[in-house]
Amino acid sequence: MTPGDRQKAELVVLVNCVGQIESGMNYSAVGDAGKAVGAWQMHVAAWITANQWRKTKDMPTLKHSNWPDKNVQRMMALSYLSWCKEQLEKAGFANPTAEQIYMAYGWGFANFKDSGFDLSKAPAHKQDAAKRCQNLFTELTK
Repeated sequence: MTPGDRQKAELVVLVNCVGQIESGMNYSAVGDAGKAVGAWQMHVAAWITANQWRKTKDMPTLKHSNWPDKNVQRMMALSYLSWCKEQLEKAGFANPTAEQIYMAYGWGFANFKDSGFDLSKAPAHKQDAAKRCQNLFTELTK
Protein backbone atom coordinates (compact mmCIF):
# COMPACT_ATOMS: atom_id res chain seq x y z
CA MET A 1 0.00 0.00 0.00
CA THR A 2 1.35 3.40 -0.95
CA PRO A 3 1.60 6.09 1.75
CA GLY A 4 -1.20 8.02 0.01
CA ASP A 5 -3.45 4.97 -0.05
CA ARG A 6 -2.70 4.34 3.61
CA GLN A 7 -3.68 7.92 4.51
CA LYS A 8 -6.98 7.53 2.64
CA ALA A 9 -7.68 4.22 4.37
CA GLU A 10 -6.87 5.74 7.76
CA LEU A 11 -9.34 8.58 7.11
CA VAL A 12 -12.04 6.01 6.38
CA VAL A 13 -11.26 4.30 9.68
CA LEU A 14 -11.26 7.67 11.43
CA VAL A 15 -14.65 8.64 10.01
CA ASN A 16 -16.07 5.42 11.44
CA CYS A 17 -14.46 6.11 14.81
CA VAL A 18 -15.92 9.62 14.92
CA GLY A 19 -19.39 8.37 14.01
CA GLN A 20 -19.17 5.81 16.78
CA ILE A 21 -18.06 8.40 19.33
CA GLU A 22 -20.58 11.05 18.26
CA SER A 23 -23.73 8.91 18.08
CA GLY A 24 -22.98 5.20 18.17
CA MET A 25 -23.45 5.37 14.37
CA ASN A 26 -27.08 6.43 14.73
CA TYR A 27 -27.84 7.98 11.35
CA SER A 28 -31.07 9.55 12.62
CA ALA A 29 -29.49 11.14 15.71
CA VAL A 30 -30.35 14.76 16.44
CA GLY A 31 -28.47 16.61 19.17
CA ASP A 32 -27.48 20.04 20.43
CA ALA A 33 -31.12 21.17 20.54
CA GLY A 34 -31.60 20.17 16.90
CA LYS A 35 -28.42 21.83 15.61
CA ALA A 36 -26.38 18.62 15.16
CA VAL A 37 -27.69 15.87 12.93
CA GLY A 38 -26.81 12.39 11.80
CA ALA A 39 -24.28 9.80 12.87
CA TRP A 40 -21.52 12.41 12.85
CA GLN A 41 -23.58 15.12 14.58
CA MET A 42 -22.71 17.76 12.00
CA HIS A 43 -23.78 21.36 12.43
CA VAL A 44 -24.70 23.52 9.43
CA ALA A 45 -21.40 25.44 9.72
CA ALA A 46 -19.43 22.20 9.42
CA TRP A 47 -21.57 21.19 6.45
CA ILE A 48 -20.80 24.50 4.73
CA THR A 49 -17.08 24.11 5.41
CA ALA A 50 -17.17 20.54 4.08
CA ASN A 51 -18.84 21.75 0.89
CA GLN A 52 -16.26 24.51 0.49
CA TRP A 53 -13.50 21.90 0.86
CA ARG A 54 -15.28 19.64 -1.67
CA LYS A 55 -15.35 22.52 -4.20
CA THR A 56 -11.56 22.89 -3.92
CA LYS A 57 -11.25 19.19 -4.80
CA ASP A 58 -13.68 19.47 -7.76
CA MET A 59 -16.19 17.32 -5.90
CA PRO A 60 -19.93 18.00 -6.00
CA THR A 61 -21.48 19.87 -3.12
CA LEU A 62 -24.27 18.21 -1.18
CA LYS A 63 -27.39 19.90 0.17
CA HIS A 64 -27.92 19.96 3.92
CA SER A 65 -31.53 18.94 3.33
CA ASN A 66 -30.16 15.56 2.22
CA TRP A 67 -28.63 14.86 5.64
CA PRO A 68 -30.95 11.87 6.31
CA ASP A 69 -29.19 9.95 3.50
CA LYS A 70 -26.54 7.70 5.09
CA ASN A 71 -24.18 8.02 2.14
CA VAL A 72 -24.44 11.81 2.14
CA GLN A 73 -23.72 11.89 5.88
CA ARG A 74 -20.61 9.73 5.41
CA MET A 75 -19.32 11.80 2.48
CA MET A 76 -19.78 15.06 4.35
CA ALA A 77 -18.19 13.75 7.55
CA LEU A 78 -15.23 12.46 5.54
CA SER A 79 -14.95 15.81 3.78
CA TYR A 80 -15.06 17.76 7.03
CA LEU A 81 -12.53 15.47 8.70
CA SER A 82 -10.27 15.87 5.66
CA TRP A 83 -10.59 19.65 5.98
CA CYS A 84 -9.76 19.45 9.71
CA LYS A 85 -6.69 17.33 8.95
CA GLU A 86 -5.54 19.78 6.27
CA GLN A 87 -5.97 22.73 8.62
CA LEU A 88 -3.86 21.00 11.26
CA GLU A 89 -1.18 20.28 8.65
CA LYS A 90 -1.20 23.94 7.59
CA ALA A 91 -0.80 24.86 11.28
CA GLY A 92 2.41 22.83 11.43
CA PHE A 93 1.31 19.31 12.40
CA ALA A 94 3.09 17.08 9.89
CA ASN A 95 1.06 14.02 10.83
CA PRO A 96 -1.91 14.97 13.02
CA THR A 97 -3.13 12.25 15.35
CA ALA A 98 -6.68 10.93 15.40
CA GLU A 99 -7.06 12.68 18.76
CA GLN A 100 -6.02 16.04 17.28
CA ILE A 101 -8.21 15.64 14.20
CA TYR A 102 -11.15 14.67 16.38
CA MET A 103 -10.60 17.69 18.62
CA ALA A 104 -10.62 19.99 15.57
CA TYR A 105 -13.81 18.25 14.46
CA GLY A 106 -15.64 18.00 17.78
CA TRP A 107 -14.58 21.22 19.49
CA GLY A 108 -14.17 23.21 16.29
CA PHE A 109 -10.90 24.08 14.60
CA ALA A 110 -11.06 27.72 15.73
CA ASN A 111 -11.52 26.73 19.39
CA PHE A 112 -8.69 24.22 19.17
CA LYS A 113 -6.43 26.79 17.51
CA ASP A 114 -7.34 29.48 20.05
CA SER A 115 -6.28 27.07 22.82
CA GLY A 116 -2.84 26.83 21.22
CA PHE A 117 -3.80 23.31 20.12
CA ASP A 118 -3.57 22.29 23.75
CA LEU A 119 -5.86 19.31 24.30
CA SER A 120 -5.87 19.92 28.05
CA LYS A 121 -7.60 23.27 27.57
CA ALA A 122 -10.64 21.70 25.94
CA PRO A 123 -13.77 20.94 27.95
CA ALA A 124 -13.43 17.65 29.83
CA HIS A 125 -16.09 15.88 27.76
CA LYS A 126 -14.29 16.86 24.54
CA GLN A 127 -10.97 15.61 25.94
CA ASP A 128 -12.62 12.32 26.87
CA ALA A 129 -14.21 11.92 23.44
CA ALA A 130 -10.91 12.72 21.68
CA LYS A 131 -9.09 10.11 23.80
CA ARG A 132 -11.77 7.50 23.08
CA CYS A 133 -11.49 8.29 19.37
CA GLN A 134 -7.70 7.88 19.49
CA ASN A 135 -7.98 4.58 21.38
CA LEU A 136 -10.54 3.20 18.94
CA PHE A 137 -8.52 4.37 15.94
CA THR A 138 -5.32 2.83 17.36
CA GLU A 139 -7.08 -0.47 17.98
CA LEU A 140 -8.55 -0.59 14.48
CA THR A 141 -5.30 0.32 12.69
CA LYS A 142 -3.01 -2.20 14.42
